[in-house]
Amino acid sequence: MRIAYLGKGGSGKTTISAGFIRHAASKKPFVLAIDADVNAHLSTALNVNGEIKQLSNALSQLCEHLKGKRTDLGDKPMIMTTPPSLSSTFVRCHENDELLKNYALRQDSINLLTVGKYEPTDVGSACYHSKLSGTVSLLHHLLDGKDDIVVVDNTAGTDTVATSLWFAYDMHVFVVEPTAKSAQVYKDFIALAPEVADQTFVIGNKVEGSEDEEFLRSCVSADKLLGFVPHSRHLKRFEQGKVEALQEFQNEQTLLFDKVLYTLLQRKRDWSLYLKRLRSTHSRLCRDWYDAYYGQKLDEGLDEAFTYEAVAG
Repeated sequence: MRIAYLGKGGSGKTTISAGFIRHAASKKPFVLAIDADVNAHLSTALNVNGEIKQLSNALSQLCEHLKGKRTDLGDKPMIMTTPPSLSSTFVRCHENDELLKNYALRQDSINLLTVGKYEPTDVGSACYHSKLSGTVSLLHHLLDGKDDIVVVDNTAGTDTVATSLWFAYDMHVFVVEPTAKSAQVYKDFIALAPEVADQTFVIGNKVEGSEDEEFLRSCVSADKLLGFVPHSRHLKRFEQGKVEALQEFQNEQTLLFDKVLYTLLQRKRDWSLYLKRLRSTHSRLCRDWYDAYYGQKLDEGLDEAFTYEAVAG
């Protein structure tokens, strides 16, 4: 099951994400974490060491791997919203998965993928959506099951609604400070993507006392408010560079993280709806500009027999 952390820049979502990832890893034998934030600080927050292989630098290799033995594409390019085929290669939450073995940093039960940062050559010529392409394709080819945990730290704001990531997760958690600007990011997301409002929740962060709690309750319905994280001296120490303090912060928030994990595991994915949304999004993007750019009808001739249920077993 997939959970995405979102929020206004500076809200603390990466730190909350890292705390939850470590908490989940203490309960589960395999946790897939994805750093999809332009600032790419999750490896530091998790203290996962090793050479990071940025997915954004391996788009052609990722697509070639995921394409597998499919023939329905012909000479058409595979783009980030191209629906899979029965002959595609899929990614599974397992230590022996070929793609994860090649690209993930592993520490105990945490397996970390990193989208990547801007490079000097990107200045003035690239948006972050282009860097997300391989990761988006990966998520649409990911066969995670009911007991698998996938945690994604997204870029700040509501940018996910501009890609097919808006429906790629089973649960969204907005990290919201007790300010009008921070709460507005959550409200904007709900307004832009009402179809996923029922699976979108809030954690109040940097909360100081009952007045802050009441403010957040006025912005978020009770059934969507998972809890509050007060200002923590452990968190401050961690942000000052003392990595061991994250474990103390995690221990401090055990009940909250338990609630988040429980809520995630209660979700049920509708693979048919997922595929319907993917096909619809792909066709719309092709009509909008991909067909014109490539000079081909990219949503024609695809494997209509494909279903996720057929390959997920």
